Amino acid sequence: MSNAESNPTWAEEIRMKRQGLCWTQKEMARQLRLAADEKLRAQLPSSSSIVREIRYHESGTHHPGPVYGELYRRVWKKHAKPGESEAEAKLQADPLLLSWTVGRLSQRVDRRTLLQLAAATVVNPVLDPAERLMRALMGDHRPDDPTVSHLEDRAKGFHRLEEHLPAKTLCPALMTHLGEVSALLESGPPEHLRRRLAVIAGEGAILAAWFAWELGDGPQAAALSRLANLAARRSGDDAIAACMAGYRTYMTGGDNVHGARLATAALERLGNADPATRAWLLARHAEETALLGDHQTALTSIHLAEEVYAEADINARPWTCFLDPGRFASMTLSVYSRLRREDDAVRAIDEITMHLGPNTEIKKLCVVKADLALARLRLGDVIEAVKYARTSLAATSAMAFPLGWDRLDHVAAELTLSRAQAAYEFRTEYAATRPKQVQPSLQ
Repeated sequence: MSNAESNPTWAEEIRMKRQGLCWTQKEMARQLRLAADEKLRAQLPSSSSIVREIRYHESGTHHPGPVYGELYRRVWKKHAKPGESEAEAKLQADPLLLSWTVGRLSQRVDRRTLLQLAAATVVNPVLDPAERLMRALMGDHRPDDPTVSHLEDRAKGFHRLEEHLPAKTLCPALMTHLGEVSALLESGPPEHLRRRLAVIAGEGAILAAWFAWELGDGPQAAALSRLANLAARRSGDDAIAACMAGYRTYMTGGDNVHGARLATAALERLGNADPATRAWLLARHAEETALLGDHQTALTSIHLAEEVYAEADINARPWTCFLDPGRFASMTLSVYSRLRREDDAVRAIDEITMHLGPNTEIKKLCVVKADLALARLRLGDVIEAVKYARTSLAATSAMAFPLGWDRLDHVAAELTLSRAQAAYEFRTEYAATRPKQVQPSLQ
């Protein structure tokens, strides 16, 4: 087992932050108690017991869970270094500006880079494109190439920010973005700009439909899905419709037959274009057919997905920026562990571990860590499975991410077969944390 697995990144982060403040574990326990409100403070154990919990957290033996996790966040926020809290606030304050800044980059953005960008972003450097957009929207002149390029960068940026910020934070700004694109489409732009604007509308509608589904608004998700398909037809960009179908494979309410059919239809629509999107859709088809028990079809699809992914450029389209090697490996892992192919599963675990770190996108941790938990559980390692599940639970709670809850539902269900104390403790904690909301099904 690697050091990264035996001493998880969250454990290292807790230890390093404490040591960076020159605190003993006893002082850390005092700070955690001070961070609690009066009601919670009365429920906390003794200081010596909190010290023991901190020791467990820093060694990776116990995950902090939602209560201690929140207390740690309050302490870190209170004692943040100059600029850190401002950067976190900036992430929430101006998603439109930040999405454009992030979208101008030619690659995915990890957590550390995003915070640096948020801290450095000011209005003045982007005044010119923003001013051009405003003038176009006010009717002072027709949209031009720089204005449309500004919106294209913004669309890319929203897809990159999606891995870092909850849907409720980004959705209002994304709808504003779509409203601006719609206004420019109605202004009678030249045909070459109209097509580019239609593509931008489609790329944004895909993500907006996903956000609406995450937030439990089925009718809005369906309407935005139709908008994405309309944009695909008007722009002649079949990849937009294929991508929308790919997102909808997650929105079936657990109907894996329908999910597999959607993935098949999307692959037929896409053809051999855009290898990254094709690799993702093939992996989704493999995941759905594996859940149906169709082992041969799942194996064929995941092998083909791996072949296509090897030649893919994940930055070719905005929606595949999430599919880095670690996330793609987690999709292969979900298939191989379901098919009980242990050697392939271990290979995928090693690949994932190689690409995870302290700056991994939060939303990615929701799914990847749950996939790791399921795989470890099926390999017979309950203790490691629970460690991964706790990390996924913390990330999923922070992001309110339905896909994370779905994966953790499978983890909790399979843990019922274990008599280990760690399994019982996690299932108890999970039952107390899991929201009751059921995601809408788009059939």
